[in-house]
Amino acid sequence: MKRRWLLIWAALGCTLYAQDQPLVRFAVLSDIQYADKDTAGTRDYRASIDKLTRAADDLNTRQLAFAIQLGDLIDESAANLDPILAAYERITTKKRHVIGNHDAAAIDRRELLKRLGLTNSFYEFAEAGWRFIVLDSADLSVAGGWPEQSEHFTLAVKMLEELKAAKAPNAQEWNGGVGERQMKWLTSALLRAKQKKERVIVFGHPPILASASTSAHLMWNYLAVRQTLEASGVVAAYFCGHDHNGGYAISRRIHHVTMPGIVEAPEPTYAVVELHPDRLEIRGSGRAPTRTLKTVGR
Repeated sequence: MKRRWLLIWAALGCTLYAQDQPLVRFAVLSDIQYADKDTAGTRDYRASIDKLTRAADDLNTRQLAFAIQLGDLIDESAANLDPILAAYERITTKKRHVIGNHDAAAIDRRELLKRLGLTNSFYEFAEAGWRFIVLDSADLSVAGGWPEQSEHFTLAVKMLEELKAAKAPNAQEWNGGVGERQMKWLTSALLRAKQKKERVIVFGHPPILASASTSAHLMWNYLAVRQTLEASGVVAAYFCGHDHNGGYAISRRIHHVTMPGIVEAPEPTYAVVELHPDRLEIRGSGRAPTRTLKTVGR
């Protein structure tokens, strides 16, 4: 009888352990903004390469499905890309990229995508029943690597002028927006996820919720993007950077997590995110907070 109870308890323990294991575990970093130039204020550009290297060494001890940097990998010059990419490549798992405003301003867009191994600046991928969607907020940008005669640049100028006329706090050249084609793709991607009964995590560079950052850092058409995510009913969280101070808020069951910038942090700053059926466990390092975020099931 005693042996029988021991077997039952062992089986129960294994079941509970299996239930508590994450479905997916990934790493997230933002605003590394490496450049071979002197420190400006709290931005220690050269130190970013050492902080990323130390982060990579730690992340290689974790069992990760992938790592993603949320934009602004470099600052100012394309010459800064090789050294920081070499440091990022030290991470042994799959590596993903988001385009940031400093990236797009520093290097020709086609060359940037090629160097990052991207066929498109916005894309999606899946892991263990979760759908991951990556947005490009430099799609509409006056500093997004677009030729001045291109439709992207023309529409960006128009949108920025309209925001300035409305005295919008985010009417800044270092912000940008998501274009019509990308919006249609986003809507379709979310619909496909819903049909497949997948939960969704969205990655972007700028915030789309002021309470998770500041109004000055918001994507130009943040409201349209946020409403699209909310209407889908499948998005659990939106991860972004851009505001180096970081932040967090929840709106309409979507967790908005703004990652602190590595370039201004005194130590390696990143997070390992574990996705469970009922929650997200964010285990922060450096200035990135540790959080448990409850989610609504599929």
